[in-house]
Amino acid sequence: MTESPTEQDAVALFEALEFKFPHRTLGNDKWYLVALSALVAVNHDHIATLYKYLINKAEYSTSDSRKTLIRRIREALVENISIQGVCKPLEALFGIIQIEREEDKDYSFSRENWSLNPETHKRGKDWLETIYKDSINQIDATLAAHRDIKLINYDITYGFYLSDMSILDPVETELVVLTGIMIQNMGRLTAWHLRGMRRVGVSKEDTETVHQCIEMVAKFGGIALDKVPRVEAIEHEI
Repeated sequence: MTESPTEQDAVALFEALEFKFPHRTLGNDKWYLVALSALVAVNHDHIATLYKYLINKAEYSTSDSRKTLIRRIREALVENISIQGVCKPLEALFGIIQIEREEDKDYSFSRENWSLNPETHKRGKDWLETIYKDSINQIDATLAAHRDIKLINYDITYGFYLSDMSILDPVETELVVLTGIMIQNMGRLTAWHLRGMRRVGVSKEDTETVHQCIEMVAKFGGIALDKVPRVEAIEHEI
């Protein structure tokens, strides 16, 4: 039986991901969103290890900076609920809560006033069309006999979860979503969100590097990503 990765193994992974991630073009504060979203699937226990790794960095030396960090982590976990289900993100959050300092707790409530209404429907629809473009008509036609799923897609998955840009921006949201899908080895949906990455302005080269980062976490978790395409295969569809 293969032994579970240790905390030391996880830290080595984080150091490698931080080095690999295209921070010169995408920024220094995004790499851990890929790590977190992939770890939800392969080893949610080590999301607490990721949190400890981050708060030991100089940029998170103050309580306010750690509150900003936990807001971003929490938002990535919230978005992952729509991609990977409730239980693993919740378990990951419980792990962080066990080690979180009292002065670092953030009590903000980003969706406190959310409701299902025409405005949130439009917001979800607009973000869907940004990611899928002309493919959305084909998807709608495919779901014509499954209107419950279409409603969830527009108003819940996108209207509630993924189109809220108050904490994570469009590129960060798509990093979370692409990673959360690809790490589950889903070919069709990965292709859609590789296109989505390109459509929110991430270069082909950086998208490929993000893919390689996700593969690093998959290897750490002992899983294969043998059904997912590479950005080169969908580039002509952008």
